[in-house]
Amino acid sequence: MRATGIKKYLPNIATITRLFGSFSLLFLMNLERDIGPFKAVPWVWLIVYIFFVLTDSVDGMIARKFNAKSDLGAALDALGDTALLVIGAATVFVVFASDNLTDFQTRLYIGLLIFCAVNKLGMNLVSKFFFGIANMLHSYPQKAFAVGCYIGVGFWAFLRDVPWWSIVILVALNLYAAIDEIVYCSRAAKYNVDFKGHLFEKYELRK
Repeated sequence: MRATGIKKYLPNIATITRLFGSFSLLFLMNLERDIGPFKAVPWVWLIVYIFFVLTDSVDGMIARKFNAKSDLGAALDALGDTALLVIGAATVFVVFASDNLTDFQTRLYIGLLIFCAVNKLGMNLVSKFFFGIANMLHSYPQKAFAVGCYIGVGFWAFLRDVPWWSIVILVALNLYAAIDEIVYCSRAAKYNVDFKGHLFEKYELRK
């Protein structure tokens, strides 16, 4: 049974909270505290950031529980995820660019952001070309990359540094997810946005 009343709006309320609340991260980076050997940890920023990351799971759980999924909700969810990651990553970069990052780390960081943006646009173009639908799969590789980004941004904020190996891991995850999705779109008989990935689910091949 489809959700009615306030229940059908609860997932979107959680998503909108993440979307607009993400902008508060821009003003919380200066609230710092030394935690053991870690200096100037932006603890308030991290608490707020983790809260908004958790809403990314909560809105989906609510939507499934109350059968309140909608195209608007899906669009808002994607927008909320993007806002949280972009604002989080940009805030971390602006704060650290003048502090701890070397030129090499800065280039890697900017390269990662560009690579992610190109990958997202590219996947939408690939699905549009093969199926007439501009979308990205909700596959396990793509979800692993999203989780990796969430963890990475929080990890960098905590350390006040961006280790080069963490960027390499994210690029590898993103590249694998992209290849997995391109292969699926080029071979599948029909498009299933919830396809889990080649190691997790079989699908009908295009004839």
